[in-house]
Amino acid sequence: MGCPDLSLPEACALAAQFQIPRLELRSLSGTTDLPKLFAAQGWSPQAAREICGKHGVRFAVAGSSFKLVGATENDRAELARFCAWADTLEIPYVRVFGGGTWGTPPGEAGLHAAAGNVEWWRAEKKSRGWRIEMLLETHDAFSGSEPCLRLNKILREPVALIWDSHHTWRLAGERPAETWQRLGRWVRHVHFKDSLDQPSERHPYTYVLPGRGQMPLAEVIAILRANGFAGCVSLEWEKLWHDYLAPLGEALAALQSQPWFREPALSAATSPSPSPTFARAAGG
Repeated sequence: MGCPDLSLPEACALAAQFQIPRLELRSLSGTTDLPKLFAAQGWSPQAAREICGKHGVRFAVAGSSFKLVGATENDRAELARFCAWADTLEIPYVRVFGGGTWGTPPGEAGLHAAAGNVEWWRAEKKSRGWRIEMLLETHDAFSGSEPCLRLNKILREPVALIWDSHHTWRLAGERPAETWQRLGRWVRHVHFKDSLDQPSERHPYTYVLPGRGQMPLAEVIAILRANGFAGCVSLEWEKLWHDYLAPLGEALAALQSQPWFREPALSAATSPSPSPTFARAAGG
């Protein structure tokens, strides 16, 4: 969603321009219905791989809109359609939201509803032979560590996570080290962004260029390095939802100008690696 109006070839070219080897998919060509878009454009799995290969880019995560709390049967059917599409593209992860009230931890009913949807999805995955894995983002009612811990305690097998480090810090009031200590063993992918505590149209804070706000981004990166994190770190630039944001290229340039970004370990174009690989976010 950092460049919602770009096509797949254009998004891949932008990633290549900034030497970014992974692409997180949320929106392209003005839509979030990516299976429909790919079909309309004739982007078969082979065609998509050729487009990405031309620019040295691979897919990291496909971002769905599914919410574990409050999902309907229609929502389940939509997620199944989305996952079937993403699996043919060999995308390793599909993102889901926790749902519930933003920043307010869920009650017991919400937790058990979330667990029920995770178990439904796992049964669906097994029956359909999917290879894709589900990642729950620290978002909505699951913006803090505690709800994620409670959910994984009642699941037969813990669900892996996308750590939106801004949400756990800004909404749940956790320092990055605290969140990592609690959730790090389940984190497979990381989102970050920066903000100031000044109200905007949709939030009690305002997103700013990375390194220009209050978010302890350098601390997040230091924690990932120290713990040998082998996944991707994605700049979640929410241009799709917030028109006031600068173009994604400007945000990427600001990010790459940061001293903690320019260290050699973060410039590697291979994954997995002992250090995080930055994936440009076209969604999140």
